[in-house]
Amino acid sequence: MKKHHYYIGILGILILAIIIWTGAPTQKSSNASVIKIGSISALTGVGVAIGDEEHKGAQLAVEEINASGGVLGHPLELIAEDVSLDKLKTAPTVAEKLISVDKVVAIVGPQWDELAFPILPIIEKAHVPTIGPDSSPKLQEAEIHSYFFSTWYDNRVGIRELLRFAQKKGIRTLAIIKPVGAGFWQYTADIMKSEAPAYNVKIIDEVDMGNPLSVDFKTPLVKIKQENPDAIFIVSSDYNQCTFLKQADQIGYAGITLGTESSGDPTSLSQCPKLLEKRYFSTPVQTENYRAFAERFKVHFGSYPKYPSAATAYDGVMVVMKGLKASKLVGGEALRDAIADTHTDSGVALKSISFNKIGFIETPEDAFEINTVKDAVFTKVSY
Repeated sequence: MKKHHYYIGILGILILAIIIWTGAPTQKSSNASVIKIGSISALTGVGVAIGDEEHKGAQLAVEEINASGGVLGHPLELIAEDVSLDKLKTAPTVAEKLISVDKVVAIVGPQWDELAFPILPIIEKAHVPTIGPDSSPKLQEAEIHSYFFSTWYDNRVGIRELLRFAQKKGIRTLAIIKPVGAGFWQYTADIMKSEAPAYNVKIIDEVDMGNPLSVDFKTPLVKIKQENPDAIFIVSSDYNQCTFLKQADQIGYAGITLGTESSGDPTSLSQCPKLLEKRYFSTPVQTENYRAFAERFKVHFGSYPKYPSAATAYDGVMVVMKGLKASKLVGGEALRDAIADTHTDSGVALKSISFNKIGFIETPEDAFEINTVKDAVFTKVSY
């Protein structure tokens, strides 16, 4: 009888061991549940060339993280949403969908300030950390949103580089054209106005066109030509740059034009290379980490990245990954605090990544250089 109970006990232990053993993969699968990250950029419409690359940069980061075992054993999933400047009104709905339906722990995007402004209250209320790959500190002027960060370079550094170049070129008077007096256009105009006096550059006019999608520059150009500035500063990109330069040429404007990194646009280069020879723009210096990233990007997508924000979107995902590790996969406030405390030398856009008190990346003074076009190739300018 005792032997019978003994064998029953042994059998019970064996059955329990089998249950535990066979149940292990199921438990492991549960522990390795997917972590979702949202991506918001222009996949169609205005700014699609930049938005597509931002999405690809984020996608590459996710795939590399998953190939290395995920985040503490959990795979990442990137959920991409399409919001462009001409679909601005959809931004809040898209953010709500990512947060409430897809249950993302973080978002990389949206593209540009104008698209980020409407979602700031949404992410703040939901406690979802969001990293803009090309956002300016102007987003935090009216009210600090503690769940918003940016891996984009500090454009004050880029504009100071542009003004150093202007000073060397003997530029003393400058006119500013803004497609609209808001967002990044207003931000860069404000920086230019505040920094210009230190470089003996006088702002003689500032024209607000009132419509970011307008491509009729002739009226402001005619007015500015009469004032005869040494240069014109305008932020332009693939959808309006060649149009602006052609209209400036048509009215007989003979001076140079200055711009930000968005002028380094391959679409413009293919359409109006000669006109771009009188365009000078500040653009981020490519780090060793960036060049390695660009090679991986080419292998993965068939071409090198054309825009700096492909790298800053990649860095955005990597910052989220590091934050998730530091917070032990806890999202919300814990993830936000972990991201805010980021200190790493493995960034690709900027090697060193750390955030200031309003969530924007610290940018060294030597992070930008001046480029123009020569023989249909973007070329660094030595001065």
